[in-house]
Amino acid sequence: MSTMPEAKRAAVECWTADPCGWVDGEPGTADYARALVAARQEYAPWMGATLDYEGARGLDVLDVGCGQGMDLIGYAEAGARVTGIDLTPRHAELARRHLEALGLEGEVVVGDAERMPFEDASFDRVSSNGVLHHTPDMHAALCEIRRVLHAGGEARIIVYNRHSLHYAVAQVWWQGLMHGGLRREGSMAGVLSTTVERTSIGARPLVRVYTASELRDELRSAGFVDVRTTRRHFRWADIGWRTLGESAPSVRRRIGEAAGWYVVGLGRNA
Repeated sequence: MSTMPEAKRAAVECWTADPCGWVDGEPGTADYARALVAARQEYAPWMGATLDYEGARGLDVLDVGCGQGMDLIGYAEAGARVTGIDLTPRHAELARRHLEALGLEGEVVVGDAERMPFEDASFDRVSSNGVLHHTPDMHAALCEIRRVLHAGGEARIIVYNRHSLHYAVAQVWWQGLMHGGLRREGSMAGVLSTTVERTSIGARPLVRVYTASELRDELRSAGFVDVRTTRRHFRWADIGWRTLGESAPSVRRRIGEAAGWYVVGLGRNA
């Protein structure tokens, strides 16, 4: 019998059946990899700059929870030496194949963010995009990220934002109250596990949300210094106003900076 905690088994089940960022096409091919990158750019055009692909040129970069490899591709194309780790073997397999299909070099391993198989001070930069809100022990994962960073190395962490319009309107009000999710599940944690992530098999991965101050506290508790946070990402469709999807990009950007669905945390290993 597997000794993997239930939350982690649920995550592996979810993303084995439905790898994160799935698009139409044949997984593992160059065309599919390019479609993944294009879909990410369309969904969140701010992510590449926020993760600072270009600033990682010549650095050893680790992507924790690399999924199908979108960020690995971005860093590798910018000239970084990339390594990915993911709990889901299917994700690791696809990330590896997508790098190869695009003629990019990189290492991808199966592993747990809370207990990573890397030596101390192995990397100049660690990125984790939309992953650590699924792990049961955020503190352990951040401590591991700091452990594998060189002195002065930087971590860039993106998680879901509790103080976002998407959480308040789409999750609490619409799913939790109007659709009876809170009555059925008894908590917003239960609601989030059934509504946030794409699943074709009824998987229920752990989904947590963090405020900017909570993420700062988590980073500092793990030993990071020069910690700062920003909020990003708002689309009208996230609160059900699909007809406004193409309007007022500057307004959407300002809303995202005030109440976006993601909190971005940056910290440095002293």
